[in-house]
Amino acid sequence: MELIGYTCSYIPVELLSATGLQPYRLLHGNTDLSRQAEKYVRIDACPMVKSNISYILNNQDKFRALVGSTGCDMSRRMFDIIAETTDIPVYVLNNPRTDKPEIFNDEIDWLVKQLENLSGRKFRDDLITGEIEKWESEREFYRNLDKKRRAIPSLISTAAFHKSLMNCHQGDITNHIDIKDESSDKPRVYLVGSAITHESHPILEILEKDLRIVGDFNCGLSRFLNIHLTENNLNGIKSAYYNQPPCVYKRPNNKFYDFINNKLAELNCRGIIAWTLDYCDNYEFELKKIESAFNLPVLRIKSDFSFQNLNQLKTRISAFAEMLSK
Repeated sequence: MELIGYTCSYIPVELLSATGLQPYRLLHGNTDLSRQAEKYVRIDACPMVKSNISYILNNQDKFRALVGSTGCDMSRRMFDIIAETTDIPVYVLNNPRTDKPEIFNDEIDWLVKQLENLSGRKFRDDLITGEIEKWESEREFYRNLDKKRRAIPSLISTAAFHKSLMNCHQGDITNHIDIKDESSDKPRVYLVGSAITHESHPILEILEKDLRIVGDFNCGLSRFLNIHLTENNLNGIKSAYYNQPPCVYKRPNNKFYDFINNKLAELNCRGIIAWTLDYCDNYEFELKKIESAFNLPVLRIKSDFSFQNLNQLKTRISAFAEMLSK
């Protein structure tokens, strides 16, 4: 099946799927892909954006279209490059940084028209209802899995959870990986920051050798599970996607901090992991505020996917876990 690539939690997967194409979340990240893209962008560009550019260019025949948003400037530049270098249709949704639901709603109406023209399908009420029911069922499956991760004691690791989620993020919603319970009494931590890519499994395993990640606010993990559709129509899609817990770049972003603060208490977390990719300005600007807002120890991890300082990283994680255990 041909793919329709997308980048953002605010892009309704139900509408992408209604085209008959397979939604594919662009969450790639490794050094080989990142280096390949440096002929198109500066070396100091986001390594995930560079990886996604290379992945798309290397797999042009798989993608029927791409849908992005204006949430991240570097991601926006990625779509300019793809439009300039390929024949893949590109659509960019204007995701308002301030509280302007009317802008978002108009953009969703615009996207529906573009996707109807792309697919030759009319997005009738019954088609949208069917897609909502299908994807809400998928989210509910992973919500139930996430309950095990959040349990006290935690019954599954985030590394295992991530491995299972990759099928969903790549649009293969018929293939659910079985995860065996693995109870843990390691220090419970919350993960925030840049996106967790398809290739991020090794870093999660390293973190969870000494810690247990029981919650997160990262694209690529459980964030999309906070989208709850209560109306099986287009207005329900608009409301649910707009009112999801907001990105850190939204202004004012007090709802972001309120959401995480509530989760830290609910999940009985003892510390926070702040994962940022190189040149991820959205989170780099917020790190000091994050450290002061939650009154919990914070371990900062910055990465370009290279694992060049792996031994040093393992030492820092072990020391952090030991501190939380006292």
